[in-house]
Formats: sequence, C-alpha cells, structure tokens
Amino acid sequence: MKKTGLFILGLMLAGNIAAQDTIVLSLPQALDIALSENPTIRIANKEIKRVEYNKKEKYGALLPNISLGLSYARTLKKQKMFFSFPGMPANPDGIEVGQDNTFNGSTQGLVASLPLYAPALWQSINMSELDMELALESARSSKISLVNQVSKAYYTILMAQDSYKVLMRTFTNTTENNRIVQNKFKQGVVSEFESIRAEVQLRNVAANLSAAENAVELTKLQLKMLMGMDIDQQIKVEGNLSDYENKMYADVLKIDTTTLASNSDLKQFDIKTRQLNQSSKLQRASWMPTLAASFNYNYMSYANDDIIFTGDHRWFPTSNIGLVLSIPLFQGGQRYFKDKQMQIQIDELKDQKLNLKRGLELQAMTFINNMQKAIKLIESNKVALSQAEKAMAISQKRYEVGAGTYLDVANAELAYQQSGLSYNQSVFDYLSAKADLEKLLGNEKTN
Repeated sequence: MKKTGLFILGLMLAGNIAAQDTIVLSLPQALDIALSENPTIRIANKEIKRVEYNKKEKYGALLPNISLGLSYARTLKKQKMFFSFPGMPANPDGIEVGQDNTFNGSTQGLVASLPLYAPALWQSINMSELDMELALESARSSKISLVNQVSKAYYTILMAQDSYKVLMRTFTNTTENNRIVQNKFKQGVVSEFESIRAEVQLRNVAANLSAAENAVELTKLQLKMLMGMDIDQQIKVEGNLSDYENKMYADVLKIDTTTLASNSDLKQFDIKTRQLNQSSKLQRASWMPTLAASFNYNYMSYANDDIIFTGDHRWFPTSNIGLVLSIPLFQGGQRYFKDKQMQIQIDELKDQKLNLKRGLELQAMTFINNMQKAIKLIESNKVALSQAEKAMAISQKRYEVGAGTYLDVANAELAYQQSGLSYNQSVFDYLSAKADLEKLLGNEKTN
C-alpha cells in the first residue's frame, strides 16, 4: 500500500503538475495516499507484525529448550567416613573421601522441557490466534476511520471552495453595483446615503470573501495532515459539490443498511468476547495434569590437585531420561472463584453487545434520515438558487435603468448568497452523513 501511494504521488508530481509544484487530487487519490502515508496506519501495520511475532513465540514453547552448562567446584573440606562395625579397628579420626576438584560439563534444558500433554499451553496458543484476529480488525478499523476523516475533509474543502465561488460572484456583482451607484452619485441622481451604503455593502462582502479564502486554506491543511503530507506542499482539490448530486439516489440504493455484520466495533466486540471465553478455557486447563519428557546428559570429572589435567585425569559421562507428571491438587479455591468471575464477565458482555447493537442501529437510522432530509433540501435549495440568480440579474438591470431601488439590489444579492451557501451546505450534509453511514457499516472505501 505504501509503495502504491508513493507511486501515485510520484506520478502526480512528475506528470500533471511538476511545472507548478502543485498536486491535483481527486478523492480516490487522496485516500490512497492517506492509507499509505498516515502514521496511524503504519502503527496499525506494525502492531499486526508484533502480534505475529507473539504468536510464533507461543509456538516456540512446543519445542525443546536446550542449553549448555559448565561448572567447577573446589572442595574446601572433604567429607569423612567412620567405621564402627564389630571386628573392625576403630578410626576415631575418620577417613577423608572425595576429590579436591569437580568438573562438570552438561547440556541441560531438555530436562522437563518437551511438553507431551499440556492443555494450558494449547489454549494459550489458541489465544494468540484471537490476538492476531483482533489486531487485524483493529487495523481495519483504523483504515475505516481514516477513510471517513479524509472523505469528510475532502468534502469540507469542496464546500469551502464552492462557498468561496458564491461569495466571489456576490463580490463581483456588488462591485459592479457600487460602480453604478458611485457614477449616479457623481451625477447627482442618488443621495450620499445610498453611496455610503453601497460602499459599506462592498466592504462587508470583501470581508466575507477574505474569510472564505482563509477557510479554504485551513481545510487544505487539515487534509494534508490526514494524508501524511508536508504542510508546505501545495495541493488543489478537484471537483465541486454539485458533481455528487447526480449519483445521490444511486448511492442511497446501493448502500446496504439491513445489516451491521461488517461494523468494526461489533467485530472487535465479538473477538473480545471470544477472547474471554478462551481465557476461561485456559483457566480450566490449568486444573489438568501436565506431562513432559526429560533428558539429561553430563560429562564429569573428579581430580586432586596433583593429577589435574594429567594423563591420570579421567572423565566419565552420566545420562538419564524420564517423564515428569505434574498434577495440581488444591490452591485454596482460587481457580474456581476466578472461573466464576469470568463467567459473570461473559454474561455482562452479552448485555453490552445488545446495547451496543441497538445504539449502532439508532445511529444508522439517524444517518439515513439525515441523507433523505439533505436530498430534499438539495432539490429545494437548487431551485431557490436558480431563482435567486435570476432575481439578482433582474434587480441589477432595473436599478441600472432607474426602474428599481438599491435596496432591491441588496436584497437580491443577499438572497443569492444565502441560497448558494444553503445549497452547498445541504450537499455537504448529505455527503457527510453518507461517509458516517459507510463508516458505521464497515465500508473501507467511499466513492
């Protein structure tokens, strides 16, 4: 994924926009780069790798544990042997036995290290499988969340850009109207009050336009942060909010809202429930006996100081093989009561899952209602915008020829501005609700 994102980024830099050093982005391109470069995704991938190593570590417990040990012992005071049998001379001072030096070389570690029957060990390995499954689902959840954030940031830029265009159109129209008013004022046709009002109107619109331009830059910064890009890198976002209007109904029909089977929160909840069940099995497995094979091989030597490492020095091997059986009998009821606690936790999780599912279903219904409401508002605001645009053009012509008042022109401009901003907001609300619904349903990519 990382190579794919870098490849796309390289193509855009070397192809379309190398001359002007600006990256032109579509939504799919922004998502590909974000899924490759965002630190959150890299952390999730590293966590998967860590859990994979943990899983291999658990399997390593099934293999023999071999180690080499060397030892040396110096006898400070030798043991004495005394004879007190009938018919034998007494030896009150005793006879010293043993050697001054003891050398021991052994390969130890196979002793009780090869499990033959270890139920707790196998249950622990099964637990590592669930850990891997949870890590994978957690990584998928991170990707879904990032897709949601990048998509909404992209839509926010489109709304800011489209709102800027509406304000720019209003500014252009207000500038022209101010020119007409000032010319009429110079000719003595209008009052100074009307001239001042036109000038104030122009400055207000200019201030709104400046704020909208700043909003575009801020939203781009947010998108670059989510994509893991350099803040100083210039980007240009393709498209308009109206581009999504034609496929709204198809998107609503395509989204399957009848199931939450892919919801990441529910999936993680199910995995954690299975982990708790597995912990209960692991706890019960500790009650069972364990059987292990043992093997030991030693190569030893005893020597006094006067024959150490000489031709008279002798080494001899010893070895043994056997089985080690461990049977747990009683630990004060600790294991029993711990198992009871786990069973209560499992029952609690069932109620928590039911509550979570109901909450998610309520959220899904809310998002769907928001999308349906936004579609109705889009249709209404689209008609209002078209009519407001016509009214603004008519009022301007009427005022220019002296058939209307400047108040009519100002009202028409305000109506156009409000209609345009309302239309953009309704499209954005639809796209935002759609992105949230797709996140809730567990969809990793958005269109």
